[in-house]
Amino acid sequence: MGKDVSMSRRQGLTALGLTLGAAVLGSAATPASAGPAGTATPGRRRAALTGTPYSVMIVNNSKIDDENAIVFQQQPSQPADMYSLAWLSKMCHAGTSITFKWTIDYNFVWGQTGTLKPGVDYEAGQIIPADLQNQNMVTLSYIDDGFEFGTPTSGAAPGSLLITEDETVPGPGLATQGSVGIGMSGAGTFVVPTQPKAGAQFLLTPTYWLAFGSYKAGTVVTEDILTEPYQLQYPDGETDATAVFDGENWTVTFG
Repeated sequence: MGKDVSMSRRQGLTALGLTLGAAVLGSAATPASAGPAGTATPGRRRAALTGTPYSVMIVNNSKIDDENAIVFQQQPSQPADMYSLAWLSKMCHAGTSITFKWTIDYNFVWGQTGTLKPGVDYEAGQIIPADLQNQNMVTLSYIDDGFEFGTPTSGAAPGSLLITEDETVPGPGLATQGSVGIGMSGAGTFVVPTQPKAGAQFLLTPTYWLAFGSYKAGTVVTEDILTEPYQLQYPDGETDATAVFDGENWTVTFG
């Protein structure tokens, strides 16, 4: 299990530890197993390579006919001011299937919405590429009534992404407060409300979760009102999965 290293954002720079459970995205030196409720038994892990393509076909063999198939990312002991977003989402009627494809390529994101709660869209305003070596740090400013990222540089600790928020950024109590965070493969995964002279550092070992729900991509999710969330773990060397939902349980195969 990863170590949660989250700290208060009020102390200038925050380390929001995205050590997200037992599974690293992609490769596992020892395959992990998961029961019907998605309870993971971790093996030894190593991170997947940047740019690695992944896919999951979700097959709806249940009677659910009016919800989206959703993929989101999560961490245990998630800080109260950090929100998981519906990362991938598409309608999946009863008796049909959909396939999501992505690559492990990170990005910085900010949104117009600062008052975040389940079902609220963070309203993406800018998404720019990031990597864990040469473009792992960026500054967020608020210029002429709008948020804007500066040019990403290096400077964050290895294996992490760092966002600094300067004194111009609106914070709590202001109608102009927004949200800022990170994403993967061109879409947001985690955001926090903006705060001046603060920041957030994300240590990256995220996990995937599957579920059904009414959320569209970019909205804040909560496990409590999703249908049967399930933690998806790719064994070593596997990048394609098929996940079949029968209304109560998920059955996952790889290859």
